Amino acid sequence: MKVDNNNDLKKYFDSKEYITTIIGGNNTNEQPDVKEDKITSVISLLTDPSNKYVKEDTLITLKKENRGDILLLAIASPKAKDNKHALVAACWESEINFSKYLSFFILLALDSNYLVSLEAITVIENMAGPFEQEIVKDAIKKIKAAQKNIAEEKVILFNDLIFTLEGFIGN
Repeated sequence: MKVDNNNDLKKYFDSKEYITTIIGGNNTNEQPDVKEDKITSVISLLTDPSNKYVKEDTLITLKKENRGDILLLAIASPKAKDNKHALVAACWESEINFSKYLSFFILLALDSNYLVSLEAITVIENMAGPFEQEIVKDAIKKIKAAQKNIAEEKVILFNDLIFTLEGFIGN
């Protein structure tokens, strides 16, 4: 899907048209509105080479409209399987604070795909907080447990991640 007009981007972020639940978010009764076609569109806007000229505008719009939830849903979508790393990268590229989704990004950091792990760790390193201390401590435990069975190429990544997470304690 190619977008010809950058002004058309706003239609993909109309919260009155969409509904879903975000993984790892706060447990509130407020449900973000997101339809499947919006998720498919965002995946295309951020990963299709024919849309490379609107990617930055898409990221700016996501940040301006505070729609990080759409990125999370796109990452979780089965349609994103081959482009998951690019969508995770879009999280830190958008400069949206995903701190309340730390647990979700820890799961992505544990992904078997090296690029998905690398991008998830980059998102975590760019989180500004605040953090729930129990979630951070649990994340450290998960990463340390996973270190016993990881590929050699991820050892340094996981060590850096633990260092970053330890820095979140007390923040």
